[in-house]
Amino acid sequence: MNWRDRLLPASFRGVGFWVDQAKTPVGQKGQLHEYPQRDEPFFEGLGRQAKIHDLTAFIVGADCLEQRDQLLKALEEGAGELVHPWLGRMQVKVGECEMTQTRQDGGMVTFALKFYPDQPVPFPTAAVNSREQLLLSADSLLGSAVRRFEDAISLIKAARIAVKELRDCLKDVYEVIEHEFKEVIETYKELSLLVRAVKELPREVSAEFKGLLGDIKELKDFAREGYRGVLANASQQVEAVKKIDTPKLTTGKDTVAAAQAMANLVQDAVLVKLGYKVAQMPVATPVVKLNSTPSVAQQAVQPVKRLDVPVADDVLTLRDALNDAMWQAALKADAVHYQALNALRQQLYGHLTAVSSSGVRLITLSPKQSLPALVVAYQRFGDATRVGEVIQRNSAVHPGFLPPADLKVAGE
Repeated sequence: MNWRDRLLPASFRGVGFWVDQAKTPVGQKGQLHEYPQRDEPFFEGLGRQAKIHDLTAFIVGADCLEQRDQLLKALEEGAGELVHPWLGRMQVKVGECEMTQTRQDGGMVTFALKFYPDQPVPFPTAAVNSREQLLLSADSLLGSAVRRFEDAISLIKAARIAVKELRDCLKDVYEVIEHEFKEVIETYKELSLLVRAVKELPREVSAEFKGLLGDIKELKDFAREGYRGVLANASQQVEAVKKIDTPKLTTGKDTVAAAQAMANLVQDAVLVKLGYKVAQMPVATPVVKLNSTPSVAQQAVQPVKRLDVPVADDVLTLRDALNDAMWQAALKADAVHYQALNALRQQLYGHLTAVSSSGVRLITLSPKQSLPALVVAYQRFGDATRVGEVIQRNSAVHPGFLPPADLKVAGE
């Protein structure tokens, strides 16, 4: 195609004109420094040149005055679309322009037009703080859990609670307390002490959990454990939530109600703890890849510093498992508590989705021969210190001999 065929008809805000010449600065702007008693100057770069378009244009024809008035009106508008014959369409602002009319050039009006790039000012946008919303929902669920427990206990006749049967019902619940709330075990060192407290002093039990979770909210597990540690602990807590969803069946209406109330309180407490823990995970910053890979010997002296980022697949697995567990817990909730549970479920889902969007995905490697995990980590990541990640994710029997089979690693 001939270059003339590629030229566009020039116009501004839909008003056409002819162009004789167009100038646009290119390259870099800067300041040249020259020093006395030195032969070599120094050029200080100040960035790219602004794309200022200088056009020498004209209008010609029997109706040149009408065309002139239309172009003048368009220029006075100040900003619009410029169709540049050589550079195409662009948004510009009008700068200093000149119009020239002479008797000898009757029927023609010439213009010296100057256009500056127009970068529209973006509208302010609000970003949802999913972490703070999650913390508020967790606080609301904690208050609702204490209210539900105390309401349920108030309908139970303590004298009708069979201690032995209640103890049998709460074995799984006590195991969860031992693992997730060690501070409570300091008060109730044996299951029998907890059973007696549920029967005789239930409000002290609920107050114990409420105060404990207030302290847990201030913990900074993420700074110590990172994404992998928090995700692993959260996955264990989801299993604990499922484990005590329904206590073991027993006889006695009041005994069953007391066991269910205590199981519900502990289950809600674990969900609140999960909310606090998940809220510690921030949305990760983009990963910056290294321009060069240090040798293994160099990494032994100075390990590679890497920003901690989550694996999206792990985050999404936790999100879906937690979502299912909370749906099951909501099935036995009253109307008020259901709203609190559902609000926390939605906030957990939203925050984990945001965290996963900033993570990396898992990919599959298919080595042709058996390789040490150290070699796989160095070849894939350029970071030998991540050998433990490769071993753990693929459940390697021996780190020196990974089988020539599909391996799952982070795709970064």
